[in-house]
Amino acid sequence: MRILIATPYMSSHLDSGLFWARAINQLGHSITLWDYRYDQRTNFSRGFDLSIVFKGEVVDPKLLPGTKLIYWPDKFERTPGIIKDKLSLYDKIFTPVRPTPEGMVWLPSGHDKDVHKDMLLERFYKSVYIGTLNSEYKHNMVYEIGPSKVFGNGWDSYCHEGPVYLDEFVRTANYTKVLIDIHQSPDTGVNRKLFEMISCGFTIVDRVPGIKEIFPDIWAKFTFEDSKTAKELINYYLADYSEALNLWELQKKCIEPYSYLNCAKKMLKGLN
Repeated sequence: MRILIATPYMSSHLDSGLFWARAINQLGHSITLWDYRYDQRTNFSRGFDLSIVFKGEVVDPKLLPGTKLIYWPDKFERTPGIIKDKLSLYDKIFTPVRPTPEGMVWLPSGHDKDVHKDMLLERFYKSVYIGTLNSEYKHNMVYEIGPSKVFGNGWDSYCHEGPVYLDEFVRTANYTKVLIDIHQSPDTGVNRKLFEMISCGFTIVDRVPGIKEIFPDIWAKFTFEDSKTAKELINYYLADYSEALNLWELQKKCIEPYSYLNCAKKMLKGLN
């Protein structure tokens, strides 16, 4: 198929749309990238079979050629009216958000096995949080847990490590014994960072909706609902790191279905 992919690949080098584009290309499709934040065009060649939008908060779906799909990764409450005004115009809607609105497909993602992986490096950090300070919930959890290192924007008063992305993210995660994933909100659903982290190292995570479905038999062993439990998990697995490594192998098996490649297959199923 000829596929138009709308994603802010130039205006945001951190955008996951590039991982999606790579996966879709690996499946043998011809792709054209459109950065809707830079290039505000209003017409397209009709030669496309399919349009896939990643987030696309300003995209008018009525202008898109072919069958129209969208992957919406954020809390719907952050963009009032998006469901009523725009999402209803797409042929299919995918999201990692829980609870998932009626008519949408739950599709948490993702990791790229060629990028997010165990590099067999020395793990000299005991515990690390990687992420932007963007909510009071996250602020309180990170400060109360007190990781060995915090990497990200907005944490200057706590540390001076700064943000790490892409290759730097993978390397930092590979330097760490216990990675900590904390979501912007405890009630929305899993973020992509969970899959990226687990691909690189043993990870503990706050108990957000969707965790039990992804890790049905092991979720209780590495999830937490408060900072006290998170600290207990960190201390427990640092004291018996062989158990952490054994659990990490199970974590990695559980996330295999949620690679960008596997999720792209699910997204495109039935469209050929």
